[in-house]
Amino acid sequence: MSELIPFSEATRVERLDSHTYKTNLLDSYCIGTVPNGGYSASCLLEAARLHLASKNQKDAMTSHFQFLNRTEVGPAIIVISDVKPGRQFSMIHVTLYQRGLLDQAPWVTKETSRAEITAYLTMTDLSKDQGLTLPTIWSSPSKTPTPDFSLLKAKKQDNNWQELELGSAGAFGMYARVLNNCHFYFPKRGQEHQSVIDLWMRFRVPSEGFTNSSLGFVSDAFPYVVEAYRPSPGSKTDKPFKANEMFWYPTIVMSLELKRLLPETKGVEWLRLRMQSKEIRNGRLDLEVLITGEKGELIAVSNQVNLILGSERNTGGRGNGKI
Repeated sequence: MSELIPFSEATRVERLDSHTYKTNLLDSYCIGTVPNGGYSASCLLEAARLHLASKNQKDAMTSHFQFLNRTEVGPAIIVISDVKPGRQFSMIHVTLYQRGLLDQAPWVTKETSRAEITAYLTMTDLSKDQGLTLPTIWSSPSKTPTPDFSLLKAKKQDNNWQELELGSAGAFGMYARVLNNCHFYFPKRGQEHQSVIDLWMRFRVPSEGFTNSSLGFVSDAFPYVVEAYRPSPGSKTDKPFKANEMFWYPTIVMSLELKRLLPETKGVEWLRLRMQSKEIRNGRLDLEVLITGEKGELIAVSNQVNLILGSERNTGGRGNGKI
């Protein structure tokens, strides 16, 4: 298992000047050779929080991330443009660059630096949010009751949930090292369908909690719907694919809407995710992610598009680094 590094440290951002920030993408948050897309998105969210802290607009109410190229382990420069500053809402454009970075302004070079991720964020202060609130018929479609968290933490038996043992994941566990940063708990009776993943998660570092900035990572923490269709080891069938075939599921586009604030400093220990793909077709899948809290309250909604590629596209020679 990779060294456990607290998420707050893994997403630490340093201000270089009024609109430029620096971060460092870590190997322990990688899928193969590529830092997890949600983890990288959280670095952008943290930079945005720092950028607008003086205006008390630290909350990314809506976010739209476009993943342009494969990121890589190592330093990255984040450049922020104030697209539309406002008293209640401010829209900013955020771009993460790697390669050809400089130690002083302008920090990136047009000739060699490469935009890896770009995003538009709507920033505000959700603690001052006011307006019409109405009931709807929506409720969490998850059928498995909330667990006894104390039993799960003590590694004792809960009636409905059990921890996913990543040690049994073999080569996949080494490949998807980002998973080692969290505990994941699945329904004992199994998922209601192959296209649905219902889980609880918490960080492995006991002192670490989920904050607003970490929701990018949470949204993309377990995009493995395809794995439920995998034939059993030793199976003689190659349908829908070979049992030992390894995939990479790079995120191409991800949107995130924050419904409720999480505590800024300590965060919350537990979050529940329900992920569902409406159609898996021609090497591409959609993923709706609902993030709820311990009492079933809706924290955030995310939608994303992922490709289904052979793992060699991740671990092979980088060249220009394009997906």
